[in-house]
Amino acid sequence: MSGVKKKVNHLAVFKQRTKTDDNAELSEVIIISARKTGNLNLSSRGLSTVPNKVWSINELTDEEVKELHYELDYVHENERWWEQELLKTLDLSFNSLVVIDSKIECLSELTTLLLHDNLLENLPPEIGNLKKLEVLNLSNNKLKQLPHLFYQLNELRELCLKNNKLNKLSPAIGDLIMLTHLDLSNNNLSELPIGMGYLVRLKSLDLSHNLLTELPPDLTNIRALQKLDASCNQLEVLPPMGDLRKVETVMLQTNKLTTFPDMSGCTLLRILHLADNNITEIDMSCLEGVGQLKVLTLGNNKIETIPEDIIKMVYLEIFDLSHNKLTMIPSYVGIMPNLKQFVINGNDVQNIRADIIRCGTPRILKHIRQSIESTNLNTKECVISDANPSIYPDKYTMQSTKLLSLAGLNLTELPQEVLENACKADVGTVDLSRNKLSELPDQMCVIAKVADLKLTSNELTHLPEWIGEKYKHLQALDLSRNFLESLPSTLSLLKYLRELNISFNRYKKIPESIYDIDSLEILIANDNSITDIDVPSLQKLQKLAILNLGNNNIGYVPPELGNLKNIRSLFLSGNLFKQPRQAILAKSTEEILAYLRDRIPRSN
Repeated sequence: MSGVKKKVNHLAVFKQRTKTDDNAELSEVIIISARKTGNLNLSSRGLSTVPNKVWSINELTDEEVKELHYELDYVHENERWWEQELLKTLDLSFNSLVVIDSKIECLSELTTLLLHDNLLENLPPEIGNLKKLEVLNLSNNKLKQLPHLFYQLNELRELCLKNNKLNKLSPAIGDLIMLTHLDLSNNNLSELPIGMGYLVRLKSLDLSHNLLTELPPDLTNIRALQKLDASCNQLEVLPPMGDLRKVETVMLQTNKLTTFPDMSGCTLLRILHLADNNITEIDMSCLEGVGQLKVLTLGNNKIETIPEDIIKMVYLEIFDLSHNKLTMIPSYVGIMPNLKQFVINGNDVQNIRADIIRCGTPRILKHIRQSIESTNLNTKECVISDANPSIYPDKYTMQSTKLLSLAGLNLTELPQEVLENACKADVGTVDLSRNKLSELPDQMCVIAKVADLKLTSNELTHLPEWIGEKYKHLQALDLSRNFLESLPSTLSLLKYLRELNISFNRYKKIPESIYDIDSLEILIANDNSITDIDVPSLQKLQKLAILNLGNNNIGYVPPELGNLKNIRSLFLSGNLFKQPRQAILAKSTEEILAYLRDRIPRSN
């Protein structure tokens, strides 16, 4: 008997799906819900065909309406649900559909159609009659081509065709002029048609994982483009990209590029990925005007040298040159003010020991900066003397880099002429770290457009009141490793300040003015003498995501701190409290906050 039973169950599991089974998925309850909301969700129903009534759901007969109305006695007699909404959203994703009936054109009010994750090999030409369609997802199917009428969907905003078998697109794709997002990744496209340039509203274009050897020259006409992903193709050359004035992210890794792509003029470019190509040099003329670049990855290329003009990339945070042909790391890399990740492993570098490279970016930069300082060990007197002005950046360099860097010069005062030149150059970053400044001169207030001010490792005991009144554009302020005990009240005027570092000072509490900085996202206050956590004041910082209070004198952690759910990274170790224990602190921030919330006393 047991053997028979197993056989029956086996057959039940693999019973072939019938059209009757598919039709049964569209129940009366689902129909009424769809007519009330205009939304029909048949996702993940195991469908091999679309239920027949889907195509006529907008045109129910009087008999069908009457039957549904009386069979479902919970429907209020005055609720005329069948007159409320025509179908606008249809979700048929995650099924086993092989074809879509031509009757789909009957759903003329559709604005969203989700057909992804099926087995579709073709589309009916009639899909082109859905004139109001705005969102269409066809990803993860087996489409090899698109019907010509498909390109009549001229209200389409979002089109996803990734993970299909497309090998060709019609030039008529340029007729989809309302598109803002287009995903063609993971197909078999070896070329793109002329006409892509007509997609002038496109913000995101994903061409990755295809067989492209070149991009059409009119691609640069897409002036609204913010993200371009053409990675994992076979690109050998690219057209100049300078007309893409709004592009922020360009991904060109894993191609066959031999020359650095011309990005000059892409003033908003933040991220540029060029790893896994055959690029032989960093051509800085191709980055002319690209002053906001934060990420540049060039791993696995054939680069031999780092050009001196790389210091113009003053906002660069991630610079990956791993597995190239570098033999020397020049000293000017050490003065790049925002560099946080500098990757050079896999090179035959001669001037930095392998053990230092293995220690990562902080150790590499420290070694480079120490080398710079060692060349000036016997020139401290000259450093602060007007007799040796060559150590200061000239106004032309500052005009080009928008950077005033006087880091590591052991200065006790700042030369007036340099400050005036920095003002004329409209510098955005001022790096005065690793000097011997005991105060900031009032002349500094003339540099009115400072966004990033680095004052770490000086001898400051106070800050001037004008810093909040004059530096209205300040976004990042590093005051670490000084002798500060307070901050000026005007700091609350810094409406754009996102990051504040007051670590390694002499604070006994977090200064009150900090709690009024609405824009603050990062507060680093470790290694002070802070004794209390003022949760009500911290709650005023609605955007605070990173809070470091490690290595202070905090004796008690209020459980209410757990209510600050916007915090993504919380550091409390190295204090005096006994709870939470170290095992709790080793967990994720989310777990620490949950632990604290659980300890909040419950009111009866």
